[in-house]
Amino acid sequence: MKNKKGLILLLIIIIVILIVIIALSSTKMIGDSKKDTFVSTAKKYIKEIKTALENDTISCNDVPGSFTHDGTYYFTIDTTTKATKALMKDDGKSPYGNAEMKGYVKWVKETDNTDPLNPKVTINYKIRLEDTAGHGFDKELSEKDLKSSAIKEDLAKTIKTKPSDAIACTIE
Repeated sequence: MKNKKGLILLLIIIIVILIVIIALSSTKMIGDSKKDTFVSTAKKYIKEIKTALENDTISCNDVPGSFTHDGTYYFTIDTTTKATKALMKDDGKSPYGNAEMKGYVKWVKETDNTDPLNPKVTINYKIRLEDTAGHGFDKELSEKDLKSSAIKEDLAKTIKTKPSDAIACTIE
């Protein structure tokens, strides 16, 4: 009888240990999933800005997006505003408790006129995005640098919504 009680106790301990391991791994997976969703949301903001520029639904100093001169431009992200809601077909909020998002997408437009008959325009995009719960990127990141490992989860909530070196743009 003692062996049977000892075996039952051992089985209970093993089951408890397995439950703890599963719970810990699930928590990490949920955290990773939220980070991946945050990165996807940041990429979607950049994609929507590109589309708005191509379709001239964004303007900078009353100039349609595709007609802007070489320079540095930005669009302020604030999920409480109509402009951001117009840009994002869904709400574009944070996966961390559906917190509001703030930040900006910045782009630099440069034209290479080496061949005057065929000028080459390049546009490089960066984003700085944070939510009101303290999650996000603590600096501007290029598209290639948008990775879940770049997300900070303890930002001081000093959300920067515009760069100091760019012209503001709005959605038409």
